[in-house]
Amino acid sequence: MDLAVAAGVAAVLALIASAELGGRSGIGAYLWAAALGVLMLWRRRHSRTVLILTLSGLFAYYAAGFPAIGVAVPLAAALYSAAEAGHRRIAVVTVLIAMVVSVFFRLREGQDFGVVVLYDGIGHLALMAAAIALGELVRARRRIAALTGRQIELEAERRVHEHNQELSRELHDAIGHALTVAAIQANVARQEAPHRPDAAVTALDHVARALSDALDELRGTVRRLRAGPSLGDLGALMDTARDAGFRVRADIEPVEDPETAATAYRLVREAVTNVLRHSAGHSIAVEIREDDGILLVSVEDDGTPSGPEAAGAGLTGLRERVAAAGGQLDAGPVEHGWRVSAALPLAVAR
Repeated sequence: MDLAVAAGVAAVLALIASAELGGRSGIGAYLWAAALGVLMLWRRRHSRTVLILTLSGLFAYYAAGFPAIGVAVPLAAALYSAAEAGHRRIAVVTVLIAMVVSVFFRLREGQDFGVVVLYDGIGHLALMAAAIALGELVRARRRIAALTGRQIELEAERRVHEHNQELSRELHDAIGHALTVAAIQANVARQEAPHRPDAAVTALDHVARALSDALDELRGTVRRLRAGPSLGDLGALMDTARDAGFRVRADIEPVEDPETAATAYRLVREAVTNVLRHSAGHSIAVEIREDDGILLVSVEDDGTPSGPEAAGAGLTGLRERVAAAGGQLDAGPVEHGWRVSAALPLAVAR
């Protein structure tokens, strides 16, 4: 993308200079256009420096007597990057300096006020303002996406906390009841043992049954605690994506295996969070279905990652989790966007 922007800026400036030269040789103007284009290669990492150098290079270009190439076109990409990086103030100051200097020197040369200010001035100012506004909008969208991703994480943590609280209450009630019954029957067995051995044996049977029920309840609770959230928790995740402006289509089949369902939930959560944070798309499709003992999970959006870290952000740990469950994770571009998919073996098939 940076190479394309650099080449585009250099080509446009060279084309404008060529038109002004009228076919005459102007190697210096072309070299200067190329230099201004090359600056765009560093516009993301050093946006303020590139903006200042571009403005200085533009002034030096005109001071050298090269043909007019305007003011807005050389500065537009640098202004956009500065605004995107959060340097709106310096971008606005740069626009003001460029416009004041340009108008001053053109009027001093005797050019018509209406052409300089009302025609060229308004057009250049509108183009540079649009570049700054676009950078601000992109920056705002990324901030909203980051906050939305954090909201998803907090919502997931809240649901897991509620889930654990519910399980703890169930565990307390069930095991408390079973242990109370066991304690009562143990006292009955102790009292009846010297006089009625058969009643003592019956009481001990009740103790064994109560303790067995308690152990079963404990094992079940531990399994659910290990499993964590379920696919029923995806509703809030889908609502968050819709609130962020995405069209969401969800086709989710119920899954009885809690551990596999929890892994599928975490996969969808991470994939949707990555879409909200990094994708330039507008729609998300989530599909979870069973096929011959395999749970197939797919999250697809219609955009492409907007940053170098986006494609792999958060997926390394998820890939390890899926592998630990005996499944396989794939992530990569598709015909109309980006897809994260996984195949997870269900417990009944293991």
